[in-house]
Amino acid sequence: MPSIEPLSRVSLWIGFPVLTIVVWWVATVAIIFACGRRAWRKPVFITSSVVSALTCAAMPTLSHDTSLRGAMLAFLAGIVAWGWFEVSYYTGYVVGYDVPPCPPNCGGWAHFRHGVKANLFHELSIIAGFAIIWALNTGGNRVALWTFAIHWWMHQSAKINVFLGVRNLNEEYLPEHLRRMAQFFSKRSINWFFPFSVTISTALAHWLYFRAAQATDPFVAVSSCIYCILLGLAILEHWWLILPQPVGLWAWGLMSRKKNAVKPTVDVVCGFLGSGKTTLIKNLAPQLGEKTVVLVNEMGDIGLDGDRLKDEARGTAGVVELAEGCMCCTLSRNVAATIAQVINEFEPHRIVIEPSGAAAIGELLGTLHQPGCRDLLGVIRVMTVVDGVRWGDSYADRALRDLQDAQVEAAATVIINKCDLLSRNQLDGLKTRVRRLNPEAKLICASFGRVNAADLNETTEDSTLGDTYASPIGFETMSETFAEPLDAGALRNLFGALERGEFGEVVRAKGVFETEGGWLRVEFADRSTRLEPTGPASASTVTVIGRDLRSSLRDAFGACVMEQLVASS
Repeated sequence: MPSIEPLSRVSLWIGFPVLTIVVWWVATVAIIFACGRRAWRKPVFITSSVVSALTCAAMPTLSHDTSLRGAMLAFLAGIVAWGWFEVSYYTGYVVGYDVPPCPPNCGGWAHFRHGVKANLFHELSIIAGFAIIWALNTGGNRVALWTFAIHWWMHQSAKINVFLGVRNLNEEYLPEHLRRMAQFFSKRSINWFFPFSVTISTALAHWLYFRAAQATDPFVAVSSCIYCILLGLAILEHWWLILPQPVGLWAWGLMSRKKNAVKPTVDVVCGFLGSGKTTLIKNLAPQLGEKTVVLVNEMGDIGLDGDRLKDEARGTAGVVELAEGCMCCTLSRNVAATIAQVINEFEPHRIVIEPSGAAAIGELLGTLHQPGCRDLLGVIRVMTVVDGVRWGDSYADRALRDLQDAQVEAAATVIINKCDLLSRNQLDGLKTRVRRLNPEAKLICASFGRVNAADLNETTEDSTLGDTYASPIGFETMSETFAEPLDAGALRNLFGALERGEFGEVVRAKGVFETEGGWLRVEFADRSTRLEPTGPASASTVTVIGRDLRSSLRDAFGACVMEQLVASS
Protein backbone atom coordinates (compact mmCIF):
# COMPACT_ATOMS: atom_id res chain seq x y z
CA MET A 1 0.00 0.00 0.00
CA PRO A 2 1.35 3.51 -0.74
CA SER A 3 2.53 5.56 2.22
CA ILE A 4 0.98 8.90 3.15
CA GLU A 5 3.12 11.92 2.29
CA PRO A 6 3.66 14.67 4.92
CA LEU A 7 1.46 17.11 2.99
CA SER A 8 -1.30 14.52 2.87
CA ARG A 9 -0.99 14.05 6.63
CA VAL A 10 -1.48 17.80 7.15
CA SER A 11 -4.64 17.58 5.03
CA LEU A 12 -5.72 14.48 6.94
CA TRP A 13 -5.36 15.89 10.48
CA ILE A 14 -6.14 19.59 9.83
CA GLY A 15 -7.70 20.25 6.44
CA PHE A 16 -10.31 17.48 6.25
CA PRO A 17 -11.49 17.79 9.91
CA VAL A 18 -11.90 21.57 9.56
CA LEU A 19 -13.72 21.19 6.25
CA THR A 20 -15.98 18.46 7.68
CA ILE A 21 -16.93 20.61 10.69
CA VAL A 22 -17.58 23.69 8.53
CA VAL A 23 -19.76 21.72 6.08
CA TRP A 24 -21.72 20.15 8.97
CA TRP A 25 -22.35 23.51 10.67
CA VAL A 26 -23.15 25.43 7.47
CA ALA A 27 -25.52 22.70 6.25
CA THR A 28 -27.39 22.64 9.58
CA VAL A 29 -27.77 26.43 9.76
CA ALA A 30 -28.78 26.61 6.09
CA ILE A 31 -31.58 24.05 6.56
CA ILE A 32 -32.91 25.82 9.69
CA PHE A 33 -32.78 29.16 7.88
CA ALA A 34 -34.32 27.95 4.61
CA CYS A 35 -37.25 26.23 6.34
CA GLY A 36 -37.95 29.18 8.65
CA ARG A 37 -40.55 30.92 6.48
CA ARG A 38 -43.70 29.41 5.07
CA ALA A 39 -43.32 31.15 1.69
CA TRP A 40 -39.88 29.64 1.17
CA ARG A 41 -40.74 26.02 1.96
CA LYS A 42 -42.03 24.91 -1.43
CA PRO A 43 -39.17 26.35 -3.52
CA VAL A 44 -36.64 25.08 -0.96
CA PHE A 45 -38.14 21.58 -1.12
CA ILE A 46 -38.16 21.57 -4.93
CA THR A 47 -34.58 22.88 -5.13
CA SER A 48 -33.37 20.34 -2.60
CA SER A 49 -35.12 17.53 -4.48
CA VAL A 50 -33.50 18.48 -7.80
CA VAL A 51 -30.02 18.85 -6.28
CA SER A 52 -30.34 15.57 -4.39
CA ALA A 53 -31.48 13.73 -7.52
CA LEU A 54 -28.49 15.04 -9.49
CA THR A 55 -26.18 14.10 -6.62
CA CYS A 56 -27.57 10.57 -6.47
CA ALA A 57 -27.09 10.27 -10.24
CA ALA A 58 -23.39 11.03 -9.74
CA MET A 59 -22.92 8.54 -6.90
CA PRO A 60 -22.21 5.42 -9.08
CA THR A 61 -19.30 7.25 -10.71
CA LEU A 62 -18.04 8.67 -7.40
CA SER A 63 -18.15 5.24 -5.80
CA HIS A 64 -15.32 4.10 -8.10
CA ASP A 65 -13.11 7.14 -7.39
CA THR A 66 -10.85 6.24 -4.46
CA SER A 67 -8.70 9.37 -4.58
CA LEU A 68 -8.67 12.02 -1.84
CA ARG A 69 -10.76 14.22 -4.10
CA GLY A 70 -13.22 11.36 -4.58
CA ALA A 71 -13.49 10.86 -0.80
CA MET A 72 -14.33 14.51 -0.18
CA LEU A 73 -16.81 14.70 -3.09
CA ALA A 74 -18.52 11.55 -1.84
CA PHE A 75 -18.73 13.08 1.64
CA LEU A 76 -20.40 16.17 0.17
CA ALA A 77 -22.76 13.90 -1.80
CA GLY A 78 -23.75 12.12 1.41
CA ILE A 79 -24.41 15.47 3.11
CA VAL A 80 -26.60 16.60 0.20
CA ALA A 81 -28.51 13.30 0.18
CA TRP A 82 -29.15 13.45 3.93
CA GLY A 83 -30.05 17.12 3.67
CA TRP A 84 -33.03 16.24 1.46
CA PHE A 85 -34.57 14.20 4.29
CA GLU A 86 -34.02 17.03 6.75
CA VAL A 87 -35.50 19.57 4.33
CA SER A 88 -38.48 17.34 3.49
CA TYR A 89 -39.21 17.05 7.22
CA TYR A 90 -38.74 20.67 8.26
CA THR A 91 -40.72 21.97 5.30
CA GLY A 92 -43.54 19.63 6.35
CA TYR A 93 -43.80 17.66 3.08
CA VAL A 94 -42.64 14.27 4.45
CA VAL A 95 -43.49 13.97 8.13
CA GLY A 96 -46.18 11.54 9.31
CA TYR A 97 -49.83 11.31 10.24
CA ASP A 98 -51.36 14.49 11.65
CA VAL A 99 -52.06 12.98 15.05
CA PRO A 100 -54.17 14.95 17.56
CA PRO A 101 -52.53 16.12 20.80
CA CYS A 102 -51.93 13.26 23.21
CA PRO A 103 -54.24 13.15 26.25
CA PRO A 104 -52.65 14.31 29.52
CA ASN A 105 -52.27 10.78 30.91
CA CYS A 106 -50.67 9.38 27.75
CA GLY A 107 -47.32 7.75 28.47
CA GLY A 108 -45.16 4.69 27.97
CA TRP A 109 -45.61 2.62 24.82
CA ALA A 110 -48.85 4.37 23.90
CA HIS A 111 -47.05 7.73 23.82
CA PHE A 112 -44.18 6.13 21.85
CA ARG A 113 -46.62 4.74 19.26
CA HIS A 114 -48.18 8.18 18.86
CA GLY A 115 -44.70 9.64 18.29
CA VAL A 116 -43.87 6.99 15.68
CA LYS A 117 -47.17 7.62 13.91
CA ALA A 118 -46.52 11.38 13.85
CA ASN A 119 -43.11 10.81 12.20
CA LEU A 120 -43.88 7.62 10.25
CA PHE A 121 -43.50 8.82 6.64
CA HIS A 122 -40.23 10.57 7.48
CA GLU A 123 -38.73 7.46 9.07
CA LEU A 124 -39.89 5.17 6.25
CA SER A 125 -38.46 7.56 3.65
CA ILE A 126 -35.06 7.41 5.38
CA ILE A 127 -35.08 3.60 5.22
CA ALA A 128 -35.95 3.73 1.52
CA GLY A 129 -33.29 6.40 0.95
CA PHE A 130 -30.60 4.30 2.64
CA ALA A 131 -31.49 1.32 0.44
CA ILE A 132 -31.25 3.47 -2.71
CA ILE A 133 -27.89 4.97 -1.71
CA TRP A 134 -26.59 1.49 -0.84
CA ALA A 135 -27.52 0.33 -4.32
CA LEU A 136 -25.87 3.36 -5.97
CA ASN A 137 -22.54 2.93 -4.15
CA THR A 138 -21.15 -0.34 -5.51
CA GLY A 139 -17.49 0.64 -5.88
CA GLY A 140 -14.64 1.00 -3.42
CA ASN A 141 -15.65 4.52 -2.36
CA ARG A 142 -18.61 4.23 -0.01
CA VAL A 143 -18.02 7.50 1.82
CA ALA A 144 -21.41 8.86 0.68
CA LEU A 145 -23.17 5.77 2.04
CA TRP A 146 -21.49 5.86 5.45
CA THR A 147 -21.85 9.63 5.72
CA PHE A 148 -25.58 9.10 5.26
CA ALA A 149 -25.58 6.17 7.73
CA ILE A 150 -23.78 8.15 10.47
CA HIS A 151 -26.25 11.01 10.10
CA TRP A 152 -29.08 8.49 10.35
CA TRP A 153 -27.59 7.13 13.57
CA MET A 154 -27.15 10.67 14.94
CA HIS A 155 -30.74 11.43 14.02
CA GLN A 156 -32.29 8.31 15.58
CA SER A 157 -30.20 8.42 18.74
CA ALA A 158 -30.97 12.09 19.35
CA LYS A 159 -34.69 11.49 18.78
CA ILE A 160 -34.79 8.63 21.28
CA ASN A 161 -32.89 10.66 23.87
CA VAL A 162 -35.18 13.68 23.45
CA PHE A 163 -38.24 11.41 23.74
CA LEU A 164 -36.94 9.76 26.92
CA GLY A 165 -35.83 13.08 28.39
CA VAL A 166 -32.86 15.46 28.31
CA ARG A 167 -32.09 18.84 29.83
CA ASN A 168 -31.86 20.91 26.61
CA LEU A 169 -34.63 20.23 24.09
CA ASN A 170 -33.94 23.00 21.55
CA GLU A 171 -37.62 23.04 20.59
CA GLU A 172 -37.22 26.65 19.47
CA TYR A 173 -35.64 25.30 16.27
CA LEU A 174 -38.88 23.58 15.28
CA PRO A 175 -40.69 25.58 12.60
CA GLU A 176 -44.19 26.76 13.37
CA HIS A 177 -45.99 23.92 11.60
CA LEU A 178 -44.04 21.29 13.59
CA ARG A 179 -44.63 22.74 17.06
CA ARG A 180 -46.92 19.79 17.78
CA MET A 181 -43.84 17.55 17.89
CA ALA A 182 -42.84 19.20 21.19
CA GLN A 183 -45.43 16.98 22.91
CA PHE A 184 -43.03 14.08 22.33
CA PHE A 185 -40.13 15.87 24.05
CA SER A 186 -39.39 15.21 27.72
CA LYS A 187 -37.43 17.38 30.13
CA ARG A 188 -35.12 15.65 32.62
CA SER A 189 -31.46 15.76 33.53
CA ILE A 190 -30.59 12.44 31.83
CA ASN A 191 -32.22 9.19 30.71
CA TRP A 192 -31.15 5.54 30.75
CA PHE A 193 -30.46 5.40 26.99
CA PHE A 194 -28.04 8.33 26.94
CA PRO A 195 -24.97 6.51 28.38
CA PHE A 196 -25.42 3.65 25.90
CA SER A 197 -25.76 5.90 22.87
CA VAL A 198 -22.73 8.02 23.80
CA THR A 199 -20.58 5.03 24.75
CA ILE A 200 -21.29 3.20 21.49
CA SER A 201 -20.51 6.30 19.42
CA THR A 202 -17.36 7.04 21.42
CA ALA A 203 -16.02 3.51 21.06
CA LEU A 204 -16.63 3.54 17.30
CA ALA A 205 -15.04 6.99 16.96
CA HIS A 206 -11.92 5.76 18.78
CA TRP A 207 -11.67 2.74 16.46
CA LEU A 208 -11.98 4.98 13.41
CA TYR A 209 -9.35 7.35 14.80
CA PHE A 210 -6.80 4.56 15.18
CA ARG A 211 -7.80 3.19 11.78
CA ALA A 212 -7.07 6.59 10.19
CA ALA A 213 -3.81 7.00 12.14
CA GLN A 214 -2.48 3.56 11.18
CA ALA A 215 -3.66 3.51 7.56
CA THR A 216 -1.02 3.53 4.82
CA ASP A 217 -3.60 4.06 2.06
CA PRO A 218 -4.50 7.80 1.84
CA PHE A 219 -8.11 7.03 0.85
CA VAL A 220 -8.64 4.74 3.88
CA ALA A 221 -7.04 7.33 6.14
CA VAL A 222 -9.16 10.20 4.82
CA SER A 223 -12.44 8.30 4.79
CA SER A 224 -11.84 6.99 8.33
CA CYS A 225 -10.96 10.54 9.43
CA ILE A 226 -14.24 11.86 7.99
CA TYR A 227 -16.27 9.17 9.77
CA CYS A 228 -14.41 9.85 13.03
CA ILE A 229 -15.11 13.59 12.85
CA LEU A 230 -18.80 13.02 12.06
CA LEU A 231 -19.15 10.68 15.03
CA GLY A 232 -17.27 13.18 17.19
CA LEU A 233 -19.78 15.86 16.21
CA ALA A 234 -22.61 13.43 17.00
CA ILE A 235 -21.13 12.79 20.45
CA LEU A 236 -20.77 16.54 21.03
CA GLU A 237 -24.37 17.14 20.00
CA HIS A 238 -25.48 14.45 22.45
CA TRP A 239 -23.57 16.03 25.34
CA TRP A 240 -25.12 19.39 24.48
CA LEU A 241 -28.49 17.78 25.16
CA ILE A 242 -27.65 17.48 28.86
CA LEU A 243 -24.91 20.09 29.44
CA PRO A 244 -24.94 23.90 29.02
CA GLN A 245 -24.79 24.75 25.33
CA PRO A 246 -22.69 27.34 23.57
CA VAL A 247 -25.02 30.30 23.15
CA GLY A 248 -26.40 30.63 19.65
CA LEU A 249 -24.63 27.64 18.06
CA TRP A 250 -27.23 27.50 15.29
CA ALA A 251 -28.95 30.79 16.18
CA TRP A 252 -28.15 32.28 12.76
CA GLY A 253 -30.58 29.81 11.28
CA LEU A 254 -33.39 31.49 13.25
CA MET A 255 -32.85 34.83 11.52
CA SER A 256 -35.40 33.90 8.86
CA ARG A 257 -38.16 33.45 11.43
CA LYS A 258 -40.86 36.07 11.67
CA LYS A 259 -39.91 38.76 14.14
CA ASN A 260 -42.55 40.17 16.45
CA ALA A 261 -42.78 43.94 16.20
CA VAL A 262 -43.11 44.23 19.98
CA LYS A 263 -41.33 41.84 22.30
CA PRO A 264 -43.88 41.00 25.00
CA THR A 265 -43.22 41.61 28.67
CA VAL A 266 -43.47 38.39 30.69
CA ASP A 267 -45.00 38.37 34.17
CA VAL A 268 -44.57 35.10 36.04
CA VAL A 269 -47.24 35.00 38.77
CA CYS A 270 -45.94 32.78 41.59
CA GLY A 271 -47.54 31.70 44.82
CA PHE A 272 -48.30 28.53 46.70
CA LEU A 273 -51.47 26.52 46.22
CA GLY A 274 -54.50 28.49 47.34
CA SER A 275 -52.69 31.83 47.69
CA GLY A 276 -55.06 33.46 45.20
CA LYS A 277 -53.05 33.60 41.95
CA THR A 278 -55.97 32.75 39.67
CA THR A 279 -58.27 35.25 41.38
CA LEU A 280 -55.56 37.89 41.10
CA ILE A 281 -55.12 37.26 37.36
CA LYS A 282 -58.89 37.33 36.89
CA ASN A 283 -59.00 40.76 38.50
CA LEU A 284 -55.92 42.06 36.67
CA ALA A 285 -56.75 40.77 33.18
CA PRO A 286 -59.38 43.41 32.28
CA GLN A 287 -56.87 46.10 33.30
CA LEU A 288 -54.01 44.76 31.17
CA GLY A 289 -55.66 45.18 27.78
CA GLU A 290 -56.43 43.03 24.76
CA LYS A 291 -52.78 42.44 23.90
CA THR A 292 -52.31 40.20 26.95
CA VAL A 293 -52.12 36.41 26.82
CA VAL A 294 -52.42 34.24 29.92
CA LEU A 295 -50.61 30.91 30.08
CA VAL A 296 -52.11 28.70 32.75
CA ASN A 297 -50.55 25.55 34.19
CA GLU A 298 -52.18 22.98 36.42
CA MET A 299 -50.07 20.53 38.38
CA GLY A 300 -52.60 17.76 37.94
CA ASP A 301 -53.57 15.95 34.76
CA ILE A 302 -56.79 17.92 34.48
CA GLY A 303 -56.72 21.72 34.42
CA LEU A 304 -59.56 23.73 35.95
CA ASP A 305 -58.26 27.29 36.14
CA GLY A 306 -57.93 27.56 32.36
CA ASP A 307 -61.69 27.21 31.90
CA ARG A 308 -62.26 29.60 34.76
CA LEU A 309 -60.02 32.23 33.22
CA LYS A 310 -61.56 31.72 29.80
CA ASP A 311 -64.93 32.52 31.34
CA GLU A 312 -63.81 35.45 33.45
CA ALA A 313 -60.71 37.05 31.89
CA ARG A 314 -62.54 38.71 29.01
CA GLY A 315 -59.84 41.28 28.40
CA THR A 316 -57.16 38.82 27.29
CA ALA A 317 -56.26 37.78 23.79
CA GLY A 318 -56.44 34.12 24.69
CA VAL A 319 -55.78 31.47 27.31
CA VAL A 320 -53.51 28.51 26.67
CA GLU A 321 -53.68 25.85 29.34
CA LEU A 322 -50.80 23.46 29.95
CA ALA A 323 -51.81 20.38 31.94
CA GLU A 324 -50.00 17.15 32.92
CA GLY A 325 -47.49 18.21 35.52
CA CYS A 326 -45.59 21.16 36.86
CA MET A 327 -44.52 23.77 34.32
CA CYS A 328 -41.07 23.98 35.85
CA CYS A 329 -40.52 20.24 35.64
CA THR A 330 -42.20 17.81 33.27
CA LEU A 331 -43.90 20.59 31.28
CA SER A 332 -40.91 22.83 30.77
CA ARG A 333 -40.31 20.83 27.58
CA ASN A 334 -43.31 22.72 26.14
CA VAL A 335 -42.71 26.23 27.44
CA ALA A 336 -40.48 27.61 24.67
CA ALA A 337 -42.57 26.06 21.88
CA THR A 338 -45.83 27.29 23.43
CA ILE A 339 -44.51 30.82 23.89
CA ALA A 340 -43.28 30.95 20.28
CA GLN A 341 -46.68 29.73 19.06
CA VAL A 342 -48.55 32.25 21.23
CA ILE A 343 -46.37 35.13 20.01
CA ASN A 344 -46.89 34.10 16.38
CA GLU A 345 -50.66 33.72 16.77
CA PHE A 346 -51.59 36.60 19.10
CA GLU A 347 -48.63 39.04 18.81
CA PRO A 348 -49.16 40.01 22.47
CA HIS A 349 -47.64 42.94 24.31
CA ARG A 350 -47.76 41.06 27.60
CA ILE A 351 -47.65 37.39 28.59
CA VAL A 352 -48.81 36.36 32.06
CA ILE A 353 -47.65 32.90 33.13
CA GLU A 354 -49.28 31.16 36.09
CA PRO A 355 -47.15 28.13 36.97
CA SER A 356 -48.38 25.49 39.37
CA GLY A 357 -48.50 26.60 42.97
CA ALA A 358 -46.21 23.70 43.86
CA ALA A 359 -43.47 24.88 41.51
CA ALA A 360 -40.07 26.32 42.18
CA ILE A 361 -39.40 29.02 39.61
CA GLY A 362 -35.67 28.58 38.95
CA GLU A 363 -36.12 26.13 36.09
CA LEU A 364 -38.96 28.13 34.55
CA LEU A 365 -36.88 31.32 34.50
CA GLY A 366 -33.97 29.28 33.13
CA THR A 367 -36.18 28.04 30.28
CA LEU A 368 -37.35 31.57 29.50
CA HIS A 369 -33.72 32.68 29.29
CA GLN A 370 -32.66 29.93 26.89
CA PRO A 371 -31.42 31.03 23.44
CA GLY A 372 -34.27 31.02 20.96
CA CYS A 373 -36.83 31.78 23.69
CA ARG A 374 -35.21 34.79 25.35
CA ASP A 375 -34.79 36.45 21.96
CA LEU A 376 -38.58 36.55 21.55
CA LEU A 377 -39.29 38.23 24.89
CA GLY A 378 -39.00 41.61 26.51
CA VAL A 379 -38.39 42.07 30.22
CA ILE A 380 -39.11 39.01 32.41
CA ARG A 381 -40.57 39.81 35.83
CA VAL A 382 -41.83 37.80 38.79
CA MET A 383 -44.96 38.69 40.71
CA THR A 384 -45.36 36.67 43.94
CA VAL A 385 -48.66 36.23 45.75
CA VAL A 386 -48.42 35.06 49.37
CA ASP A 387 -51.26 33.82 51.50
CA GLY A 388 -50.97 36.13 54.50
CA VAL A 389 -52.59 33.60 56.82
CA ARG A 390 -50.55 30.52 55.83
CA TRP A 391 -47.24 32.30 55.25
CA GLY A 392 -47.42 33.77 58.72
CA ASP A 393 -48.12 30.37 60.31
CA SER A 394 -44.97 29.44 62.26
CA TYR A 395 -46.10 25.80 62.29
CA ALA A 396 -46.21 25.51 58.48
CA ASP A 397 -44.14 22.88 56.70
CA ARG A 398 -40.50 24.03 56.46
CA ALA A 399 -40.29 23.06 52.77
CA LEU A 400 -43.37 25.18 52.04
CA ARG A 401 -41.91 28.18 53.87
CA ASP A 402 -38.62 27.84 51.97
CA LEU A 403 -40.48 27.65 48.67
CA GLN A 404 -42.50 30.77 49.39
CA ASP A 405 -39.45 32.64 50.70
CA ALA A 406 -37.60 31.84 47.44
CA GLN A 407 -40.52 33.14 45.40
CA VAL A 408 -40.54 36.38 47.41
CA GLU A 409 -36.78 36.81 46.94
CA ALA A 410 -37.16 36.60 43.14
CA ALA A 411 -40.13 38.97 42.85
CA ALA A 412 -40.35 42.47 41.46
CA THR A 413 -43.80 42.74 43.09
CA VAL A 414 -44.90 40.96 46.27
CA ILE A 415 -48.63 40.85 47.02
CA ILE A 416 -49.73 39.86 50.51
CA ASN A 417 -53.21 38.48 49.94
CA LYS A 418 -56.05 37.81 52.41
CA CYS A 419 -55.14 40.87 54.48
CA ASP A 420 -58.76 41.05 55.64
CA LEU A 421 -58.02 38.01 57.83
CA LEU A 422 -54.92 39.52 59.46
CA SER A 423 -54.51 41.77 62.47
CA ARG A 424 -52.39 44.92 62.17
CA ASN A 425 -49.56 43.28 64.12
CA GLN A 426 -49.64 40.21 61.88
CA LEU A 427 -49.59 42.34 58.73
CA ASP A 428 -46.71 44.48 60.05
CA GLY A 429 -44.77 41.29 60.78
CA LEU A 430 -45.28 40.04 57.22
CA LYS A 431 -44.23 43.38 55.76
CA THR A 432 -41.02 43.22 57.78
CA ARG A 433 -40.41 39.69 56.55
CA VAL A 434 -40.85 40.77 52.91
CA ARG A 435 -38.46 43.71 53.40
CA ARG A 436 -35.87 41.39 54.92
CA LEU A 437 -36.09 38.90 52.03
CA ASN A 438 -36.41 41.41 49.19
CA PRO A 439 -36.00 45.09 50.07
CA GLU A 440 -36.22 46.14 46.39
CA ALA A 441 -39.64 44.60 45.69
CA LYS A 442 -42.83 46.64 45.37
CA LEU A 443 -45.08 45.55 48.26
CA ILE A 444 -48.87 45.51 47.86
CA CYS A 445 -51.43 44.46 50.47
CA ALA A 446 -54.65 43.01 49.05
CA SER A 447 -57.82 41.13 49.88
CA PHE A 448 -59.61 38.74 47.50
CA GLY A 449 -56.86 39.28 44.90
CA ARG A 450 -57.98 42.83 44.16
CA VAL A 451 -54.99 44.75 42.86
CA ASN A 452 -54.70 47.85 40.69
CA ALA A 453 -52.45 47.14 37.70
CA ALA A 454 -51.05 50.67 37.98
CA ASP A 455 -49.56 49.72 41.38
CA LEU A 456 -47.44 46.86 40.00
CA ASN A 457 -43.70 47.25 39.71
CA GLU A 458 -43.14 47.93 36.01
CA THR A 459 -39.37 47.52 36.26
CA THR A 460 -37.39 47.12 33.05
CA GLU A 461 -34.87 44.76 34.66
CA ASP A 462 -35.17 40.99 34.44
CA SER A 463 -35.73 38.89 37.52
CA THR A 464 -32.33 37.52 38.39
CA LEU A 465 -31.37 33.88 38.16
CA GLY A 466 -29.37 32.24 40.90
CA ASP A 467 -28.92 29.22 43.15
CA THR A 468 -31.27 30.42 45.89
CA TYR A 469 -34.45 28.97 44.45
CA ALA A 470 -36.02 26.18 46.45
CA SER A 471 -36.45 22.78 44.84
CA PRO A 472 -39.91 21.64 43.72
CA ILE A 473 -41.76 19.84 46.49
CA GLY A 474 -42.49 16.18 45.85
CA PHE A 475 -46.26 16.26 45.66
CA GLU A 476 -48.45 13.54 44.23
CA THR A 477 -51.50 14.28 42.12
CA MET A 478 -54.71 12.41 41.48
CA SER A 479 -57.00 13.57 38.68
CA GLU A 480 -60.26 12.11 37.48
CA THR A 481 -63.03 12.86 34.99
CA PHE A 482 -66.62 11.70 35.38
CA ALA A 483 -69.16 11.20 32.62
CA GLU A 484 -72.14 10.81 34.96
CA PRO A 485 -73.63 13.19 37.58
CA LEU A 486 -72.40 12.92 41.17
CA ASP A 487 -74.28 13.08 44.45
CA ALA A 488 -73.73 16.42 46.22
CA GLY A 489 -74.20 14.91 49.70
CA ALA A 490 -71.64 12.18 49.01
CA LEU A 491 -69.18 14.80 47.77
CA ARG A 492 -69.60 16.85 50.95
CA ASN A 493 -68.92 13.76 53.05
CA LEU A 494 -65.85 12.89 50.98
CA PHE A 495 -64.36 16.37 51.27
CA GLY A 496 -65.07 16.20 54.99
CA ALA A 497 -62.91 13.07 55.06
CA LEU A 498 -60.18 14.99 53.25
CA GLU A 499 -60.35 17.64 55.98
CA ARG A 500 -59.84 14.91 58.60
CA GLY A 501 -56.81 13.55 56.76
CA GLU A 502 -58.35 10.15 56.06
CA PHE A 503 -56.84 9.96 52.54
CA GLY A 504 -53.35 11.30 53.26
CA GLU A 505 -51.90 14.80 53.47
CA VAL A 506 -54.06 16.71 50.99
CA VAL A 507 -52.83 20.28 50.56
CA ARG A 508 -55.11 21.28 47.70
CA ALA A 509 -58.11 19.84 45.90
CA LYS A 510 -60.54 21.42 43.49
CA GLY A 511 -63.14 20.28 41.06
CA VAL A 512 -66.29 21.07 39.15
CA PHE A 513 -69.09 18.52 39.41
CA GLU A 514 -72.44 17.98 37.78
CA THR A 515 -74.93 17.04 40.52
CA GLU A 516 -78.64 16.41 40.61
CA GLY A 517 -79.14 20.02 41.74
CA GLY A 518 -76.85 21.67 39.18
CA TRP A 519 -73.14 22.28 38.78
CA LEU A 520 -70.90 22.80 41.82
CA ARG A 521 -67.36 24.14 42.17
CA VAL A 522 -65.56 22.65 45.16
CA GLU A 523 -62.24 23.96 46.48
CA PHE A 524 -60.27 22.51 49.39
CA ALA A 525 -57.34 24.24 51.10
CA ASP A 526 -56.14 24.70 54.69
CA ARG A 527 -58.26 21.70 55.74
CA SER A 528 -61.45 23.54 54.86
CA THR A 529 -63.85 23.14 51.94
CA ARG A 530 -65.80 25.70 49.96
CA LEU A 531 -68.71 24.70 47.70
CA GLU A 532 -70.46 27.13 45.40
CA PRO A 533 -72.72 26.93 42.35
CA THR A 534 -71.02 27.42 39.00
CA GLY A 535 -71.78 27.30 35.31
CA PRO A 536 -71.81 24.07 33.28
CA ALA A 537 -68.44 22.63 32.23
CA SER A 538 -67.52 20.15 29.52
CA ALA A 539 -67.21 17.37 32.13
CA SER A 540 -67.05 16.80 35.87
CA THR A 541 -63.38 16.87 36.91
CA VAL A 542 -61.34 16.87 40.09
CA THR A 543 -57.63 17.30 40.91
CA VAL A 544 -56.16 16.43 44.32
CA ILE A 545 -52.61 17.44 45.28
CA GLY A 546 -50.78 16.24 48.35
CA ARG A 547 -48.37 13.74 49.84
CA ASP A 548 -48.85 10.09 50.77
CA LEU A 549 -52.25 10.01 49.06
CA ARG A 550 -54.20 6.82 49.68
CA SER A 551 -54.81 4.55 46.69
CA SER A 552 -58.46 4.34 47.74
CA LEU A 553 -59.05 8.04 47.04
CA ARG A 554 -59.85 7.50 43.37
CA ASP A 555 -62.38 4.79 44.27
CA ALA A 556 -63.92 7.09 46.87
CA PHE A 557 -64.64 9.72 44.21
CA GLY A 558 -65.97 7.04 41.89
CA ALA A 559 -68.37 5.94 44.63
CA CYS A 560 -69.92 9.45 44.59
CA VAL A 561 -71.30 8.91 41.08
CA MET A 562 -75.06 8.64 41.37
CA GLU A 563 -75.26 5.44 39.31
CA GLN A 564 -72.76 3.83 41.66
CA LEU A 565 -74.79 4.93 44.67
CA VAL A 566 -78.01 3.55 43.17
CA ALA A 567 -76.32 0.26 42.32
CA SER A 568 -74.95 -0.17 45.83
CA SER A 569 -78.23 0.70 47.59
